[in-house]
Amino acid sequence: MLSDEPESVGGHFAETLEAARLGDRDALGALWSAFQPMVLRYLRGRGAAEPADLASAVWIDVARGLTRFRGGRRDFVAWLMTIARRRHIDDIRQRVRRPTVAIDAVPEPSVEQPDTADLERALALIRRLPDDMAEAVLLRYVTGLDIAEIATIQGKREGAVRVAIHRGLTRLQHAMEGRRDFR
Repeated sequence: MLSDEPESVGGHFAETLEAARLGDRDALGALWSAFQPMVLRYLRGRGAAEPADLASAVWIDVARGLTRFRGGRRDFVAWLMTIARRRHIDDIRQRVRRPTVAIDAVPEPSVEQPDTADLERALALIRRLPDDMAEAVLLRYVTGLDIAEIATIQGKREGAVRVAIHRGLTRLQHAMEGRRDFR
């Protein structure tokens, strides 16, 4: 799992979460700082057209639903990634219904530390996987969720998730070896 959790949350996740639930903006900001890079990597890995915009919508949903959330850190990550997944699906549906004309984008300042070239290459390869495989691999290795949590998010059986991850990793290995059977 890639962990970007800053010291501001670190071992104080439960306290930070409770403070955010009670309306403490600094606590919500600490959660955002801790988990925003993970959300952005997931959305970029899924090939989102505007990952930063989608991530903003995710955090609006988090802020609105935080009082109803119950659970620990892993539950929070699973809940957060479920919201990100749903926002991504909604965005795809909207883009299909209302296609936009592409214009030259103005570069935005990054809210996260620059990723290494290896991570960018890995995300590009993951985007080439079939949708379910790519999502399962991202949820497992970018967010660190376990098989049961991924199955719940994807609405699949655990065995299907294990198979998707195994096949996805096999295809990624083939791609990295330069084999032609990667699709």
